Amino acid sequence: MNMMSIQFLDMRISQDSAVDIPGINLVRSGAIFGDIGLQTSNVTPANASLVRVTLNAYVRLSVDVSVIVQNDVTFSIYRNNTLIFSTTYPGNINNTVTQYEMVGITAVDFPPASDVLTGQIQYTILASAIRTATLGARSFSGIAVAGNGQ
Repeated sequence: MNMMSIQFLDMRISQDSAVDIPGINLVRSGAIFGDIGLQTSNVTPANASLVRVTLNAYVRLSVDVSVIVQNDVTFSIYRNNTLIFSTTYPGNINNTVTQYEMVGITAVDFPPASDVLTGQIQYTILASAIRTATLGARSFSGIAVAGNGQ
């Protein structure tokens, strides 16, 4: 049996802010709070189509009171400007005070060999709000490995 080991490619972090203040205000707009370039130039040819990426993000989120519409905050992750993951934190229209939440996100990606063979894959995370919200401490990280371990 031919066993191929898992090949570690790269690990990167983007620490946009280690503290809550000053935050990034989202007022009917979006803000990039993480941008990493995972290096894939050392992938072996046999592993180019077997790359796996794990992405993690953390945000301390404060969502302001909204009396007209639900104040949703959407988190979107892009690979080389292509959306690969999106999730929405639903605001509460009945909320009468600012809500404070800790948001943890884990996403995975199986990038195409054509992206892997360029030598670097760019991952970006964006937060956007329908009304008003603030991003406090925030970080984004990613790990790329290749192989099937069989």
